[in-house]
Amino acid sequence: MILNRLEVRGLRILRHVRMDPVSGLNLVHGVNGAGKTSLLEAIHLLSTGHSFRTRQLSPLLAPDCDAVEVVARIQSTGGGEPWPVGIRKTRDSTTARIRGENVRSLADLARLLPLQVMHPESHLLVSGGPGYRRAFLDWGCFHTDPAYHDHWRRYRHLLCQRNAALRDRSPARLLSAWDTALGEAGSALDLARATHLQTLLPYLDSLKQELPETSGLALEYRRGWNPEESLSESLAHSVQRDRSAGFTQVGPHRAELLCRLDGRPVAQVASRGQQKSVVLMLKMAQSLWLMETLGFPPVVLVDDLPAELDARHRGWLMNCLQGLGSQVFVTAIESDQVPLSGWDSWQMFHVEHGTLRVGD
Repeated sequence: MILNRLEVRGLRILRHVRMDPVSGLNLVHGVNGAGKTSLLEAIHLLSTGHSFRTRQLSPLLAPDCDAVEVVARIQSTGGGEPWPVGIRKTRDSTTARIRGENVRSLADLARLLPLQVMHPESHLLVSGGPGYRRAFLDWGCFHTDPAYHDHWRRYRHLLCQRNAALRDRSPARLLSAWDTALGEAGSALDLARATHLQTLLPYLDSLKQELPETSGLALEYRRGWNPEESLSESLAHSVQRDRSAGFTQVGPHRAELLCRLDGRPVAQVASRGQQKSVVLMLKMAQSLWLMETLGFPPVVLVDDLPAELDARHRGWLMNCLQGLGSQVFVTAIESDQVPLSGWDSWQMFHVEHGTLRVGD
């Protein structure tokens, strides 16, 4: 899917802007604070219901505005008639619409418009806590397994119920019932994550040849409980420890994707530049996999490309995205900091004081 019209109201400095993106590279440039990143936040909000910088609404609201609204027209990568989508968020409610009809879940928007995002905090995928890497696996599972989101929601609900039962000192009989249901839902998540990682490995191996500094990268998935037991068994064996702690200590919410470079944790031994290379490779591998699995690539957002990558890696990323056929939105202070050669379709947009215009 691609965006061929984007309209934003009330988001930070963007009080009201309209953009007609091209299907290839959309380069948004301007000085710091002009609204470049806010434009990418709007696209992310449209797809996921939140910004990639914050999940809170208050920082996003423009002065004297009580709502953020993003509306767009999207169409198939192969062409066809576009259709409207939109989202409106206030402090009290969120309303999302597809083809003029309200949708019950923001997941419906996310499925329509898969996004890959690279921004100044993307290094946290390898240097941050395990939650970042679980989210990486969950993104792939969500976009290819229609049942995954339901499994994930059910697991989170059951986990909250079990934790409440632990804190309330509920009898073992009640906890045993939670253990069985939680075990079933958690095992479905675990299987999907492990399978997704295995499907990514061939793409990673191929990309390692293009980024030599990542040749020693190895990934290992740990499920979050004893691999010799079922999840229900591990929950039962952990119940006394869990009672003492007041929360559940085993399960896919404790899973980890270990990233090692030459046998050692990437976060400990890799420079910031090497960490960015690993993140690039993980994101590109997942994008290539999505393209072959669904038949269309994700929309890619790259915030402050020149500050994040040196010239060699900028060129490598742009070449990869051209080959992938993604619609790409890139921000930069200066337009000449982003390589444009090879793009069949590209357009420059200049942002100044929250206003957007076409051209260099």
